[in-house]
Amino acid sequence: MKAIILAAGVGSRLHPLTQETPKTLIEISGKPIVERIFESLPEEIDEVVLVVEHLKERVKAHLGNNFNNRKIIYVNQGDKKGTFGALLSAREFVNDDEFFLVLNGDDLHSKNELSQFLNNGRALGVQRAVMPNYYSVVVNSVSFVEKFRPQTEKEKIFGTLIATGVYVLDSEIFKQPGVVVYGGEYGLPQTILAQKDDFPIKAIVTEKWVPINSFADIERANKLW
Repeated sequence: MKAIILAAGVGSRLHPLTQETPKTLIEISGKPIVERIFESLPEEIDEVVLVVEHLKERVKAHLGNNFNNRKIIYVNQGDKKGTFGALLSAREFVNDDEFFLVLNGDDLHSKNELSQFLNNGRALGVQRAVMPNYYSVVVNSVSFVEKFRPQTEKEKIFGTLIATGVYVLDSEIFKQPGVVVYGGEYGLPQTILAQKDDFPIKAIVTEKWVPINSFADIERANKLW
């Protein structure tokens, strides 16, 4: 099974650090994020498609064409921006009717939790967290995703389910026109949701997702690891 890792972003919220270091190569307790991502991949993942752009030669030089016993294919982010735009740049490496795992190149995960995603058809990771700038993910009684909506004031204080950027998808996603979100970018979760009537999306609840979006996140991750 393939994993597609989206690691093309500039990481502007971590300037000046990311002006010279690709975000995915930022070290957490002495080890780059991308290495920790490879270590968290389930055993079923035998090939990685890495979508790169910003300081991409640094990433290629660090990982080479094979890392942690997994073949790596590098692709450049295409003209379409956003998470779905990044995924589109990898579509030539996905076979018809093939399922694949999608991860962000700046997030940390548990291997055990990622393994839960692989046997559910289409899946989307969610985690209860206090992150007021994210949309709340609404799921039904059998844990399928229904919609995204702005958080209530109570949720902004006490937390709600938010998307973690982990997905299991199939080649049919590439037949869907991308959904444009803020800044003209193409949003991956919104594009997935546009197909939910034909391709239901199982919500997989996790507890150990750690996003790296700020210097405070780096400090927290260093303590956890």
